[in-house]
Amino acid sequence: MIRRPRLEGLLRTTRLTTLVAPAGYGKTTLLTQADIDRPVVWHTCQEGQRLLQPMANALAANWTSVPAVSGEDESGRAHAIAGLLADAWPEDVLVVLDDIHVLRQGDSAAQLLEALCLQLPPSARLVLSGRTPPPFSLRRLKVDGELTEINAAALAFTAEETTEVAGRDVHDVTGGWPIAVRLVAETGTVEELADLVDEVVGREPEQTRQLLRAAAAFDRFTADLLTSLGHASAAAILPDLARRGLFVEHVRAEPGWFALVPLAREFLEPAADVHTGAARWFTERGEYVRAVDSLAALEDWPGVTALLGDVLRTKGADAVLAATQRVPEDRRTAEVWQLEGIAHQLRGEWRLAADRFTQATTDGLTAELAWRMAWIQHLRGGPQDALKICDEYVATGDDPTAESMLASTAASAHWALGNLEAAERKATEALATATTDCAIGTAHTVLAMVAAAQGKRDELTEHYDIALDHAQKAGDVLGVIRIRSNRASHHVEAGEHRTALQEIEEMLPLADITGFATYRAIGLHNRGEALLGLGRLDEAAADFHAAQKVFDQAGSWLAAAPLVYLGEVHRLRGDRALAGFALHEALRLASAKNTVPHLILAHVGLAELFSDDDPDLAREHARKALDLGESVAALLVLGWLDHDKDMCQEAAEIATRRGDRAGFARSLRLRGVLERDSVLLDQALTLWREIGNPLGEIRVRTAQAMLIGGAAGEQLAGEARQQAADLGARVHAEAAAAVAETCRKESRPALFIQTLGGFRVLRDGDPLPPAAWQSRKARDLVKILIARRGRPITREGLGNLLWPDEEPERVANRLAVALSTARSVLKAGTGIIAEGDAIRLDPEVLPVDVVAFLADARAGLAAAQRNSSEAQSLLAAAESAYHGDFLEEDPYEDWAGRLREEARLIYLQVVAVLAARAESGGEFALASRYCLRVLERDPYDEPAHLMLVRVLAAGGSHGEARRCYQTYVTRMREIEVDPRPFIGNTRRRA
Repeated sequence: MIRRPRLEGLLRTTRLTTLVAPAGYGKTTLLTQADIDRPVVWHTCQEGQRLLQPMANALAANWTSVPAVSGEDESGRAHAIAGLLADAWPEDVLVVLDDIHVLRQGDSAAQLLEALCLQLPPSARLVLSGRTPPPFSLRRLKVDGELTEINAAALAFTAEETTEVAGRDVHDVTGGWPIAVRLVAETGTVEELADLVDEVVGREPEQTRQLLRAAAAFDRFTADLLTSLGHASAAAILPDLARRGLFVEHVRAEPGWFALVPLAREFLEPAADVHTGAARWFTERGEYVRAVDSLAALEDWPGVTALLGDVLRTKGADAVLAATQRVPEDRRTAEVWQLEGIAHQLRGEWRLAADRFTQATTDGLTAELAWRMAWIQHLRGGPQDALKICDEYVATGDDPTAESMLASTAASAHWALGNLEAAERKATEALATATTDCAIGTAHTVLAMVAAAQGKRDELTEHYDIALDHAQKAGDVLGVIRIRSNRASHHVEAGEHRTALQEIEEMLPLADITGFATYRAIGLHNRGEALLGLGRLDEAAADFHAAQKVFDQAGSWLAAAPLVYLGEVHRLRGDRALAGFALHEALRLASAKNTVPHLILAHVGLAELFSDDDPDLAREHARKALDLGESVAALLVLGWLDHDKDMCQEAAEIATRRGDRAGFARSLRLRGVLERDSVLLDQALTLWREIGNPLGEIRVRTAQAMLIGGAAGEQLAGEARQQAADLGARVHAEAAAAVAETCRKESRPALFIQTLGGFRVLRDGDPLPPAAWQSRKARDLVKILIARRGRPITREGLGNLLWPDEEPERVANRLAVALSTARSVLKAGTGIIAEGDAIRLDPEVLPVDVVAFLADARAGLAAAQRNSSEAQSLLAAAESAYHGDFLEEDPYEDWAGRLREEARLIYLQVVAVLAARAESGGEFALASRYCLRVLERDPYDEPAHLMLVRVLAAGGSHGEARRCYQTYVTRMREIEVDPRPFIGNTRRRA
């Protein structure tokens, strides 16, 4: 066969090359004979590899390993595995994937190939070869010049090449079709190809013809397999046929294996009497998936069923589902339904798993079915639903492992309901009946959770160490993920935030590769808690949002947890409307399932949110939290509101017993403020620094500044304000600024209106309580006037906006009352101006935050455009002033929409410029925080996504860069935009 340098050179020109042509156009031959001067990964796709796990295993062979378990997030798992492979292969690798036409759009294996197209480093090359185009869009790569397309016309032999191979006058007859040219060269004839195949086969010896028909029954085969089926000369015949290029080719990705070329598979009649022997041969060698193929061809459904457990053990959930789907429903036993349910459960497909388990219960509820069904309900339906299933099963002792797992599940449910005594009893029972590493590890995990809730730090550490050891021995990947995630949560509670992050960094890659979105979401939530403890609000918010989205999609009660902490992030940022929404939604979810830990957290969050504006409501929430259980935070809220030192002391004692260093530091600060004790404040500051929580430091330094006063206090408060502003903690920044003003003895504006992140009126720095307004319409009147930015509105127009369905006579009276109320609240002459029939608000007289924000933002953007030195301070001040969207509590009022969109757009421009300036200055961590702030407001901002990936990679956060890239791809797919390739290789260097 001749060399074709004009085509070989195209294989290394761009990131991706596609070879698309019908059978017989020499695609594989071209790839095989190309002169390739770089490392090669070669794989020929087959029908049995349309699922993610088999394809991943094939590509990872000899390079790395992929866990044989899979979760519900197939797309996310595909991207994670693509990153794993990209990091494992050499940077200049050539990846060749032949016969991709066996893949269909939507196949999880196709998602992996698409992810590889995007994630391979720029120096790598990927070749996709098949009869049809790849089953995913390549438009973006084509537009960006990253795609080379080789079609049938390009693959056809030229007249000169045809003459060289088969002689003159052949090109006109064959059209340069390589297989036809090749066969003509072999036989000297140009009959119909089917006849040609028959003739070529017919010219071979009888034993070769029989061997080819036997081989046609399999996608892949070896000489040993065919020898076992009676073809004694297979070891000599197969290599000879492959050498001659006659119907048989080597499978490069599987040394020792052969396959028929497509033309032979199309025209050769397979032998029908080979599968019994083949099934036995495959089974003896642990090739259970191929054994299932042969048994299915024989319709031996009991034989297929007998191998399903081995398939699950060796090849994972995808392979089991592919096998069970071949068994007709009327031939499925309870064992088949159960194994299919286990596979769906491993993939996180809870509804499908529950359905299959229900099918399996026709013969009775076994221990294994009970614990698997209960665990699904624990994660989705709630702990009470899980306990119903646990109580339904009557223990027999026949399956101690499953009964132990069921007891552990019941213990977890009791823990979530706050019944620690029952949780400890069931976990102890689980440990007593456990006989395997997996069951022992699970029981110790729950005992650790109970010990944590009881404040027994030493016991929880011991239980988790034992649990992790047994989970690793058992190869229980999900157990390892759960243990590390739980340990991270307990480290956060102890104020050991960096240790928690180390645990999560061990756990998240496992969750990514396995695709268990629910467990990954738990890990992201725990990481968010750790990041929040380190004052990294933007990164924490991104993790909480991601976790909440997964839980919401799964319909899981676990969504309450990230909602609570999102509420805390929004509160710290000064976005009161979003904080209240998140916390009330968390309270609703927790109340529906009666999950006590989340109920306590939600009530505490609402108590802290309302402690300034509505002290009575704050007390109510704090007391509800304490009625449910111990809470250091609830005691401290009450201690602050009531100036109660005893409550602070009680909180300190609980925090000490539980090893809660952050709670103890908070109690020290509050006692220091109430008692005006600088020693207590110094102790609190030292502890916050040991913990590594800058937000705690800022609050203490602000309190110290107030205590010190004068010029020294002003300087200290100013430094605290700047640090809080850099972290995005606008509430702390404003508190520090107020202290600085007090120290300077400068008065604040008598009246100031906040509209960004929620409406509040501050008089002498203190928020007016809701009761001060007497009427919601009076508040709405002021809001409408603010939204008009000084432009007048007629009394009739204002009345129509406030009471659109009322009679004009009644509206006039109501408007007069509302206007009088508003003036009374704001005080006469402080901004509401009536000029004849028109009413307006004068922002020069009555300061409004949105007006100041827009002025600072526009000035900062203009300064940045002319590269002025004042740009940074102006932009930073504007960004810090944006607590949230304009009047977020009124999302459906048309009169607020225009100003809301204008302010949001200006804010996004400000943050984008700040991010770009931070990146150009090498401040990658700061740039990433700004990008996250953009994406929180606009999750489809492509430049922000790409910058985030870029700065994370530049800053050394390699795994997080790939995870953020996956999020970017998902968002672009949601709006039907093809994503750009990964920005570059982020592999770790020694």
